[in-house]
Amino acid sequence: MKKLIIVVITFVFISCNQTKIAYIDVEVLMKDYQATKALESSLKAKQEKMAKELDSIGAPFQLKVQEYYKNASKMSAKKRTETENSLQQEQQFIQAKQQQASQILQVENQKESEILTKRVDSFVADYAKLKGYNLILGTSGKGTVMYGGETLNVTAEILEILNLDFSKE
Repeated sequence: MKKLIIVVITFVFISCNQTKIAYIDVEVLMKDYQATKALESSLKAKQEKMAKELDSIGAPFQLKVQEYYKNASKMSAKKRTETENSLQQEQQFIQAKQQQASQILQVENQKESEILTKRVDSFVADYAKLKGYNLILGTSGKGTVMYGGETLNVTAEILEILNLDFSKE
């Protein structure tokens, strides 16, 4: 029985020594990855463009509202009601446009982020195979990996290669 336990312990010890593990700080990787920065820049430019378009619709509306308040006391009840209804419809149209723009940006951000994540995941899988890793863990800060020696942290190496690859595009 003792021999069997010794053989099992020896086998487990040998198996553990053959497992090559590393981890990546995903937060650092995504923050410093040039493709992420390019995506953020692109989305910010689109957001600013949409904001200008919405402002071009919203500014004349604000003038109409000011004009209404300026002249409301001089209007008949019927004219006030018609103007209020018209302004309310225009406001709803502007709000719908704002919501639509927000949804477009959100969907595009989600789609592009998924593509980026798949690219990074695929690269990490290829990197692990090339370097002989059996397991590469992803962590944000130190939340998932309670402790990992710096020799196991391959974030900088992967980030450097990813950024080199992105700069070629």
